[in-house]
Amino acid sequence: MNSEAAHLMRCLQQIHKVFINANEILAGISQPSVCSEVLLSAPGTAYMLGLSEVYRVSKRLEEGMKARKAESEALLHCLRKVDLAWNNLLSFLAFGHSVFQMLVSSGNSDPIMYEGSCYHASCANFWLNCVDATLPGGT
Repeated sequence: MNSEAAHLMRCLQQIHKVFINANEILAGISQPSVCSEVLLSAPGTAYMLGLSEVYRVSKRLEEGMKARKAESEALLHCLRKVDLAWNNLLSFLAFGHSVFQMLVSSGNSDPIMYEGSCYHASCANFWLNCVDATLPGGT
């Protein structure tokens, strides 16, 4: 696996791990009414909005893979796992269409430059907080 593909894989694996952890947390709430109350609270909504931004990072990675023709079976398999875990998370939002609409609304931001490379702020933030303390090189 080349360096770019290895970076993509590491990031996708961490995204999957974040979603699995979130699914475990929400599945641990025994009553659907309590889960609804938690998710509709300000901290719960902020948590879900953060998770939706992580999902957007996965979609940006997928777009980049397609644009660079860097798709491999292993990367596509990891993307499918991310999508499945995300869709499982969305099942916890069955009660609130307005919350779901907030999550899928576009959250585009201007790219930032760092050491000659261009990054979406959310992508760089996720990488630094969940993957590695140093951003990967390349543009």
